[in-house]
Amino acid sequence: MDALKVALASDWFYPKIGGIETHIHELALQLLEMGHEPHVITHDYRYMKPYRDDFPYAVHRIKGFFYFRKSHVSLGVDTLFKLNRLYKTIGFDITHIHSIYSPFAVAAANLSRGIRGVPVVATNHSLYYWSPVTKPLIPLLRNTLKRVDAFIAVSRRVAEDTRRLLGIVDGKVPLYIIPNGVNTGFWRPPEAEEERAARRKLGLDEREFVVLVVGRFTERKRIHQAPAIVAYAAKIVAGRRRLHLLIIGDGPLRSKVLRAVEEHLYGLDGVRVTVHGFMGRAGLREAYWASDLLLVPARLEAFSIAALEAMACGRPVIGFRDGGIEDVVADGRTGFLVSSDEEASERIAELALDPNLHRRLAETAPLHAAENFSWTRIARSIVEVYRATMDAAMDSDKRYLLYRAWLRVSRILGR
Repeated sequence: MDALKVALASDWFYPKIGGIETHIHELALQLLEMGHEPHVITHDYRYMKPYRDDFPYAVHRIKGFFYFRKSHVSLGVDTLFKLNRLYKTIGFDITHIHSIYSPFAVAAANLSRGIRGVPVVATNHSLYYWSPVTKPLIPLLRNTLKRVDAFIAVSRRVAEDTRRLLGIVDGKVPLYIIPNGVNTGFWRPPEAEEERAARRKLGLDEREFVVLVVGRFTERKRIHQAPAIVAYAAKIVAGRRRLHLLIIGDGPLRSKVLRAVEEHLYGLDGVRVTVHGFMGRAGLREAYWASDLLLVPARLEAFSIAALEAMACGRPVIGFRDGGIEDVVADGRTGFLVSSDEEASERIAELALDPNLHRRLAETAPLHAAENFSWTRIARSIVEVYRATMDAAMDSDKRYLLYRAWLRVSRILGR
């Protein structure tokens, strides 16, 4: 089959670190490996300079006049003109935008389909924040996404949310469920010495049962609830096992997290706590290796890449039902799904006191991650969506058919 020129557009990409950024990077690497030509299109992140774009694929940074530093969003009147020039120069076959809440991505989608005639696939990575304040924005969001040909949701929970948000009726606009992927070559269980070295580096005692929490300090992520959950677990295992809460992350609720640590854990017998800022990939992998399980405190998690990485590293995960994490964790096989903070505490205590149960879950977790979430499998599914979307556009849109013919002639003449 023909190699595809793929535009991957979003406000959010490196040097900012997060789930969407990692997803775009890993997808681009897989597309490159499959023989396609990925191009990441984003803004310039001027406030995070200097940084290096030393990627094996093309990265195009379009400087927008407006830059909203807090949300890492950038756009301007001339953004569409610059995007149009780029599309004319490259001749993309498909546009894949990441996050339907990214203004830059939505602008790229409208230019791609509305001006260049290039089909658009949009991945929704997040759940909408439903409130009286955000409800009036829904008609605007629906209108700006009218030119998207197909949607991808990273979990069943996100798919339900997307249908409700955009008023998608089954059959009207294709909506696929394709989860995030994990690089099982990098995120892998440690050798015994690697695990010991990781514990030494982070100052963790080998006899401690380490509960890891990773994420931004926001209300939705509920990192500030982790100290109370672990404190209750410590009381259950009192005198039988020492616990250690390892928190990695940062964000606007940092002071709230630190207050919760002081309130629930300082002075409590049988438990220690360590708080680190965000880590790079290598450091985060060592944190997984040094821990015994990952706790995901969020009640409405869209997916949880951290849970996927932890399982690939051989660590059981405890997360909450009714979120996207239900698609990640196999309850009772790779971790536990719970309904309350108290139940989370009880499951932590159970794993701390039952080494056989912990070992069984730890052995199953990486196998489950590799079988269901390997990037090789996920990227294949995404490319199938690309081709189905292009075929549908070719059947229904004469302008697209002419554009494809023009592209083919241009490439032949350019050889």
